[in-house]
Amino acid sequence: MKSRSIFKVAVAVIAACGLMLTSCSKPEDKTRDIFHVSVKTPKVGSGKGQQFVSVKCSGSWTLALVADEGEVDWAELSVTSGQGDKNNVVLKYEVNATESTRSLKIVLDNGVKWTDCAFEQAATGQHPDDDPDGSSGQVNVDLTKTGWLELPAMDDPALGYYSHSFKMGGKTYRNYSFGWSQKDRVALWVAYPLCKFYTNGSAGRTNAWALDPLLGEDSAAPFGGYAGSYARGHQIPSADRQCCYDANAQTFYGTNMTPQLNDHNEGIWSDLEGKVRGWADTSDTTYVVTGVTVSASSKKERDSYGNSVTIPDAYFKAVLKYNKASTFAPWTAAAFYLEHRAYSGSITKSHSMSIDELEEITGIDFFVNLPAKVGEEQAAKLEAADPASSSAWW
Repeated sequence: MKSRSIFKVAVAVIAACGLMLTSCSKPEDKTRDIFHVSVKTPKVGSGKGQQFVSVKCSGSWTLALVADEGEVDWAELSVTSGQGDKNNVVLKYEVNATESTRSLKIVLDNGVKWTDCAFEQAATGQHPDDDPDGSSGQVNVDLTKTGWLELPAMDDPALGYYSHSFKMGGKTYRNYSFGWSQKDRVALWVAYPLCKFYTNGSAGRTNAWALDPLLGEDSAAPFGGYAGSYARGHQIPSADRQCCYDANAQTFYGTNMTPQLNDHNEGIWSDLEGKVRGWADTSDTTYVVTGVTVSASSKKERDSYGNSVTIPDAYFKAVLKYNKASTFAPWTAAAFYLEHRAYSGSITKSHSMSIDELEEITGIDFFVNLPAKVGEEQAAKLEAADPASSSAWW
């Protein structure tokens, strides 16, 4: 199945024999539950990446990649044959450096019938359908050009940059973006919008622990947790994504986890997370960057696959709040930096600082698109403001 003509001949032969053909694009097909192939994100950006392919089949099967252009030399499957259901076949694909979108089909064949699903990779530097909100599966693409206000600068060559989105009600919504340190196996920051749209809902806590499909086994493995007194600490909290199952399930990817002391995770950090949700509920949109610092840490833990993971030495949040109903101060900003240790008591204004101060500590340029939104002068004032003296926060 390495050329268009061979693929067409195979289809014709099967049809002539009167065999039943199934397709993942036909929801009315009653065989779909027992004979089906799907890829988690059918359309991705131009960057190099990988993701999981799911096979549903009661017997033995083979998989092949087919493209109209002939042999597929830019993508490969980790497994091309098997028996029974398999949900962790990995599709790997290279950077699309051309100016044209390219596509392929993943063909599942059990010797009697076949079915397929489509996969498409955007042209160089583009997102799927040129739609910034359809960016799930983005790998090492500078998303700051989308104008998303939660994003920090994405210019650190030591990090990989990724973004997840989800579909709900036939529309695609951005979930969160993150800067990944492979040597530490933690995201140094996770950035996301927050408002009632995301928090109002009944998704609950899915506990859908998984490798991040964008990184596969290069992700941290979160299944069995960490040893000792360390929790699988979310950076974007599960409670911040209640609108639907998929949005919440993505918060359980290994890339969103860090080994976090239980006393910290369930104490002052949980209190801060609750306060941020409260601020978001009374705003039109709150933009959040949650992250960790690791430069002063020599401590390591092991994930459930035995990989070394750096234990953060501190946690932080940068928060930008917009409330259009406020004529006095529609935009306000605050930052928090907490050492990774047990604290007594709750979050107070004494734990807060300006965005500028947090930038000095972390070396991260937060809210890089804010000047284009409000102007350079206003952005500078917002980032220099002391939140401890503002009634917008306390």
